[in-house]
Amino acid sequence: MKSSANPFLSGNLAPVTEEVTETNLRVTGTLPPQLDGRYVRNGPNPYGAVNEEKYHWFSGDGMVHGIRIRDGKAEWYRNRWVREPRLAQKMGVEAPPSDWPADHNTFSANTNVVQHNGKTYAIVEAGAPPIELNFELDTVRISNLDGTLPMAFSAHPKRDPRTNELHVMTYWWGWGNQVQYVVVGADGRVSRTVDIPLPGGPMIHDISITEKYALVFDLPCVFNIEAAVNGAGLPYYWDNNYEARIGLLPRNGSAHDISWVTINSCYFFHPMNSYDLPDGRVVLDAARHPRMFDRERRGPSEGPPTLVRWILDPATGRATEEVLDDRAQEFPRIHEGLIGLPNRYGYAAGIAHGFSQDVLYKADLEKKTFTARNDAAQFGYGEPVFVPRSDAPVTPDNEDDGFVMALRQNLDSGLSELAIFDSRGFTDDPVAVVHLPVRVPNGFHGNWMPINQ
Repeated sequence: MKSSANPFLSGNLAPVTEEVTETNLRVTGTLPPQLDGRYVRNGPNPYGAVNEEKYHWFSGDGMVHGIRIRDGKAEWYRNRWVREPRLAQKMGVEAPPSDWPADHNTFSANTNVVQHNGKTYAIVEAGAPPIELNFELDTVRISNLDGTLPMAFSAHPKRDPRTNELHVMTYWWGWGNQVQYVVVGADGRVSRTVDIPLPGGPMIHDISITEKYALVFDLPCVFNIEAAVNGAGLPYYWDNNYEARIGLLPRNGSAHDISWVTINSCYFFHPMNSYDLPDGRVVLDAARHPRMFDRERRGPSEGPPTLVRWILDPATGRATEEVLDDRAQEFPRIHEGLIGLPNRYGYAAGIAHGFSQDVLYKADLEKKTFTARNDAAQFGYGEPVFVPRSDAPVTPDNEDDGFVMALRQNLDSGLSELAIFDSRGFTDDPVAVVHLPVRVPNGFHGNWMPINQ
């Protein structure tokens, strides 16, 4: 692995240089027979030479990694660069067809990859469009969701399990002090947008929803025009004078209907979940960073992120705050059948030495207990993904009845593996490990994409 003065180009953050296709992957253990689909993960992987001094982790060219599982076998592994026009030109290949207006931004779709309405999209925040991929992860086209997406998209849509709609909070520096709430229907077309004026231009990485609200994260990492003019890799910096607050936007309301709740100054990329309480307050659990892009402006490294719970009161505009687990962790996930509803269990990846991979955690939020695997000396785990054992409706009795998938680096071999655990035996040996013939650099977000979705 390459060593660099830039920590986000070193170790297992260093990029790989080739696209690979391998079939009939070696498996130890037994792949659960009900798994029929793809595990796909996205992340930054710069193509060719980069300016190591200015390189920002969030700006690297997108690369997706996929593993096809069917009938108890791991049929293939593929990694492919997401070929937006600038990268296609750099690679010397034809740019993909585009439905995106020529005067709209298009850049690296390097953060997440989702399946919706039978299509696969590589996605990113800050104004770029979704990029459609085929089943084998080759770039198909730059999409505007059948002509319905007005401008920006996001790296983190949240799927409402009751309606199958995607809820998205988007931003773009060219809007100035505004963000836009977007709802994408189950048919893959935008059904609703709400423009939301703000006092600044915050970097809003994610969204959270409840049955009543979409949450607007107006936090003190904001667009910096001086940094943009000077060519910063990502011109969003910490602003000590910017008030941290969360907006509760009624799901069918307008910007005028938002209730703003002030919180202590902090930043978070990823909520674990949020839900309504019977008394009208809202619970929000998230991986809280003390600040973002203040001293270190090449990637997230401003102190350990911890799992925190806020109780937001729209009547008073105030919040209470509780640290649920003070160990460094990120990429929180839950059973997605409970997005926006009360959940008991959650999963997260440990973060050590900046943003390197560490252990896996399982949270029991009812008992306030947190379980960690003890194999970090051999493995570094990425984001965990929960996959229910069956399609049965989620209940308190079966919420954690399923599997936890995570890419991990085998620190002995230097290669990567897809580990699959029984969630109820979280600290036991994995039920199956898919051994990859390559190293997968630490990246951002992945999902299990069943064939029947």
